[in-house]
Amino acid sequence: MTRRLATLMALAVFAAAAQGQDTYEIKVYPCPRFAAAPKIDGDLSDACWKAAPLVSGFTFYNKPERAPVQTSFRVGWDDRCLYFAVRCDEPNAGRLTPEHAGRDSHGCFRGETIEIFLDPNHDHAGYYQFAANLAGSFYDARGHDPTWNSKSRLRTKVAADGWTLEMAVPWADLGVAAPRAGKVVGFNVCRDRYVGGRQWSNWSQTMANFHDPVRFAHLVLSPTEKMLGGLRAEFRKGDRRGPIAIFGREGAARKAYLAMAREALTRLDAVLGTLEKEGRAEPLQETRKEMALRLETARHLVEPFRRRIGSGKPLDAAAWARLSVRMASLERQLGELLWEARLAALLKSI
Repeated sequence: MTRRLATLMALAVFAAAAQGQDTYEIKVYPCPRFAAAPKIDGDLSDACWKAAPLVSGFTFYNKPERAPVQTSFRVGWDDRCLYFAVRCDEPNAGRLTPEHAGRDSHGCFRGETIEIFLDPNHDHAGYYQFAANLAGSFYDARGHDPTWNSKSRLRTKVAADGWTLEMAVPWADLGVAAPRAGKVVGFNVCRDRYVGGRQWSNWSQTMANFHDPVRFAHLVLSPTEKMLGGLRAEFRKGDRRGPIAIFGREGAARKAYLAMAREALTRLDAVLGTLEKEGRAEPLQETRKEMALRLETARHLVEPFRRRIGSGKPLDAAAWARLSVRMASLERQLGELLWEARLAALLKSI
């Protein structure tokens, strides 16, 4: 009876954990390398910025609703720095009032502010926060520790219809000695807006507040489609369950989606192979039978994916979103297949 109870309790824990996960979109930003660095002056007209994808679509944190007043940005890199160009739309620009605050003062957050978060090792632990307000006042911290300081450079500029921030963050301050193509950096761009009513929005949807590194977006340095295809597991670190979205050139993104789908199919086949071996090794005949039945069902579920991916047709964002979520869900289900077979055999023996 003790063993049976333990099995049931373990399955209940699995179910509870699954219910606690989010399905937020997993954003991926292919970050181009700059041949010439931008001039950090708040003017976003430098030629290099045109090579970087322009993205927007900010939502309120922990909510899917788009913010009524939007923010957009671009990101680029070179051997020395990571560069950000952020534009804040503002229909009430005439009411913008720059308010200066001391370095690392929380007064920086009492007005119009942009917050940028970076997780340079993508470990969901060692992340950094950078914030600049309308007046160019600056706050930086390692996690929640503002005693850490970087040598970042930034400028802000007010326009008739909004304001901009341009910033350069040295790789050396992030502990990155030699940035390379394919490197994954967790990041997020967030906005604190007060003109016209308090509104906090973020590009990658977070839960509870902005300090949520598990749900940061993913910045990939100068990736090829093949590189992106091999990073699916990295993007899903932290048991992320939502669709993966690549914000880059459409043609390149379609090829990357297909590469990720092929990697996911390879992973499913590997899991099925492992489960077959485990099933044959089960000491109880009833468990082996249950495993065989479940594996047969699983193979049938994989076949539509195999046919779609095997066609070689590129995947658009919508098709990939549906496919990636279903494949990720099936992989999680396979992870519990042996427990389910054991439970079914146990219940039959009662």
